[in-house]
Amino acid sequence: MKKLPSIKPNLKDLPLPALKEAITSCGQPAFRAKQVTKWLYQKRVETFEAMANVSKDARSVLEEKFTVAKLPVVAVIESEDKDAVKFGFGVPDSEYLVESVLLVDGERRTACLSSQLGCGLGCVFCETGSIGLVRNLTQAEILGQLIGINDYQVSRKDKFVTNIVFMGMGEALSNYDNFLSSLRIINAEDAFTIGSRRITVSTAGVIPSIRKLMQQDLPIGLAISLNAYNNPMRSKIMPINDSYPVEALVGIAGEYFEKTGRQVTFEYVLVEGQNDGPEAVRSLAALLGNIGCKINVIALNPGKYRNAKGPEFKKVERFVQSLFASGLNATLRKSRGQDISGACGQLSGKMITK
Repeated sequence: MKKLPSIKPNLKDLPLPALKEAITSCGQPAFRAKQVTKWLYQKRVETFEAMANVSKDARSVLEEKFTVAKLPVVAVIESEDKDAVKFGFGVPDSEYLVESVLLVDGERRTACLSSQLGCGLGCVFCETGSIGLVRNLTQAEILGQLIGINDYQVSRKDKFVTNIVFMGMGEALSNYDNFLSSLRIINAEDAFTIGSRRITVSTAGVIPSIRKLMQQDLPIGLAISLNAYNNPMRSKIMPINDSYPVEALVGIAGEYFEKTGRQVTFEYVLVEGQNDGPEAVRSLAALLGNIGCKINVIALNPGKYRNAKGPEFKKVERFVQSLFASGLNATLRKSRGQDISGACGQLSGKMITK
């Protein structure tokens, strides 16, 4: 029987301590790990040959055992307003694309990264959930999105990504280990050097993973998708509420603030005639008024949830003003990338073209 060629592991799949160990186990000095890390994440090379300050012998040894291949960019599409760019990255085992979005706002360049291919939570207003969970993304696939976006930024002579939000496809806290190791590399001085206060993870409310994150001494932002003001309503649109109900989410938000000093953001997608009336304002004020938090309101974006729509902009504004008048720290979140299916809830893994 013919022996199949072995597939070399990608160095970008190794957490930083494991990367150092892998390099030293090849007989290389410890400082070589720092050099290689910078080539991978700051210079974004895709061959060992390009690592100019690494000796030829070291490059040869590493190339025998590892690859540094990039996540392939299949498509890039820019919104008409020039404030959002959607990327589709290919993976070898699925017809679906890993999608991520670059958001442009003044001097800020925010990468909205995916953590899973598809999602198993079944939130009814989210296109990603219609795929179901295909699989978790590897560390290399999570970081590969950021590398690809920074490559694009270089190509158009723009600045690197300044902020990160894990708000793309999937539930990052259900892919906890790969999310956390990616987070540490994004944060690392020899890699992307993006500070904790410029990073936010969004969750549907996976409380055990939130508790684990609280112990990591990484005061990143936490955003919890709330989207309803009582349990029956939330369970109907977000099945995860049966496991982690509204009261538990409010409780963990208070704990997170106590532990990290970061106010939790509650994300609230407005659906016309369902969660946008005076009762919603009163209930949210009662629910959230006694904890240090923010509430971020956005209208439902077009998608498969066809029996509902987002309110018109003026009504969204009035809703936010009513929340603010009730004592809540409420803000209106601008939807970007709707025309390229890159806005909140629209990532489907099937890239549209213009």
